[in-house]
Amino acid sequence: MVKIVLENQKYDTALFPTDWRCSAAIVGLVRYFRQQKIDFEMDYEYEDWLGIAYNQDDLTKERYLAFAEVFFEDEFFHKKAEKMLESHEGDWSEEQIKLVNENLKANTILKKTVKEKFDGTNSAEILDILREQRYILIQESFKNKKNLYANFANTNLFFTEENPHCRLLGYTVDEGRKTKSIAYQFDAGTFLSSDMWEFDWIPFAFSKADSRIRESFFINNNVSISSLCHTADCLREIMAKDWESKQNGRTILLRSMAETKHFVDFDVEVISKRSDQDYFASLFIRKKPLEALAKISDFSLLQFRYKLGEDYWIDVQQEVIDCAINQMALDSLIETLLKIKEKEGRAYLNIVIGILITLSIQWGEQDMNKDTKKKYAYSAQKAGEKTADKFLREGNANKLKSYRQKLTSAIVFHDYDRVNEILLQLSAYIGISYSFAYPLFEDGEGNKEIVFAFINALDVNRSRTEQNQEEQ
Repeated sequence: MVKIVLENQKYDTALFPTDWRCSAAIVGLVRYFRQQKIDFEMDYEYEDWLGIAYNQDDLTKERYLAFAEVFFEDEFFHKKAEKMLESHEGDWSEEQIKLVNENLKANTILKKTVKEKFDGTNSAEILDILREQRYILIQESFKNKKNLYANFANTNLFFTEENPHCRLLGYTVDEGRKTKSIAYQFDAGTFLSSDMWEFDWIPFAFSKADSRIRESFFINNNVSISSLCHTADCLREIMAKDWESKQNGRTILLRSMAETKHFVDFDVEVISKRSDQDYFASLFIRKKPLEALAKISDFSLLQFRYKLGEDYWIDVQQEVIDCAINQMALDSLIETLLKIKEKEGRAYLNIVIGILITLSIQWGEQDMNKDTKKKYAYSAQKAGEKTADKFLREGNANKLKSYRQKLTSAIVFHDYDRVNEILLQLSAYIGISYSFAYPLFEDGEGNKEIVFAFINALDVNRSRTEQNQEEQ
């Protein structure tokens, strides 16, 4: 059950969020109904399903285009030119005239429609053309703009009632070719091909995207229609606030989901659409990583990029986001940063690695209680700081570096017997008891965060700073 016909009721159609496409269409329709002041029913119940009920006749081409112009107002060049022409008072400067003409020639349909060049004296004539041709300007601009309809669906199927295959990119099919190759186990019957006009409202459900943030999102929180729409509204608002941010879309998405109470507090499906990809991606965002990310006081502390090779950079924020989305451990990232720190001696990495260790404990799957592991990691950090201080007081910075390199090498190669051996040697040499090491003797792999914390604390620069502060 996706869409049903209702008889002898106030509304003649009901649509239900049975998959993400219908959920997104519902959000787009709700926004359309509200903006156009059209009656409909939220959370319409039918056989234990919640959907929306509306009249099919209220879905019209003219109302759709009027809604699109309002909803994506900043995306229409004719609207920008119209605003300038209507609001300007006094004489026009050359720069203002140039700006108006740039907007009037910004896309193909405007060039074809407004053939007269604005010269500062013909505002009324230009405005008449824009108003007379408004619907065709909206339709062609909206349909073909890469971050609007063209980002989501086959433009050749725009405003079609229904098709043999779904109009959305990644779902649409070239009817002139065989369809078996696109289906599961070469069975064309398994291909998700249902289509309806309501799918044209899907672009209105996603968060905004443009050249700065090329990825848009839809959170399929379909517990109810109210929660579905509320989540979409909150996401759009938050993404808009971070519009000028240099962070990518996924970073903003997860940080926002982690930091705000507006979003769902359970595992949820998120649909992603990049403007440079002809398909939708499904991300499954889980509660545990979000809870861990929410505890980071300042997410910008993870802004660290490093060139590992030709055209290959490591971006810590992005890596953390990818690990959270894909439920991957942070071990490899921490090990890489330990190696970079060893090579470059960057003190700032102490903070980054420390945050990652905390995240790894928080969302990892382990036998030891998380609070207990945190205590062991904290104990390891303090033992590492004391060890570094003692080496430095004795003028043995090179010895400290040697032990740190050995431990880093051993942990990177997952040689936990070697890790334990070095810890025992170091404890005996320095004369400090390493009580944190007992869990490592039992399960090195499962408790590697403890070793990470110890190695990260064996820092020459930080220890010297702390030592000077104590002496002062």
